[in-house]
Amino acid sequence: MLELFIGILQITALIFIFTFHNYIKGLAAVKLGDDTPKRSGFLTLNPLPHIDPFGTLILPAIFILMKSPLILGWPRVVPIDYTRLGRRELLILTLASILSYFLVALVGLILYHLVKNLPLPSNVEVPLATLFQFVTVISTFFGFLNLLPIPPLDMGVILFLLLGKNMYEIQGYSLWGGLIILLLFLSGIVGYLFAPFYHFLLSLF
Repeated sequence: MLELFIGILQITALIFIFTFHNYIKGLAAVKLGDDTPKRSGFLTLNPLPHIDPFGTLILPAIFILMKSPLILGWPRVVPIDYTRLGRRELLILTLASILSYFLVALVGLILYHLVKNLPLPSNVEVPLATLFQFVTVISTFFGFLNLLPIPPLDMGVILFLLLGKNMYEIQGYSLWGGLIILLLFLSGIVGYLFAPFYHFLLSLF
């Protein structure tokens, strides 16, 4: 039962992270000149539009059942009309996407310490504190992951934009990039690279 409860908290943390990430990315797109996210109903903190059934629920659940120390997943893609944004705007948008994960991690850390310092009963404090620990660690991991220069990860998008590619060309590399990311993940290389960040995060709790 404990493992099931922990798994539910991890999925809940993912939904929290992806909802705020998509909202920030959608808001950035609107501010930069494309209102497609707003017209498509993505400019909301309601988690339902942001949940990808496979990427947010099924795949992470598989990693949790495998007792993986790290989880891969993704939200529904924020609809953006890239023809309405110039290269400068696209670079800003992609940077905002990366930074959003670290911002959510910071919010999770603040909420964790807030919960720990409130006079809450243990049956409320422990689940909430654990949830916000997961939010902090998992969101930091996704921010770190998106620093890898492989499309469709954000830093990969930035690299190819700087090389003169457009977004539709970059999306064409996403399948191969996704396979490379999966291999790096399964090989343990990603976990090895993330380990110092993980140990630093543990020192903050």
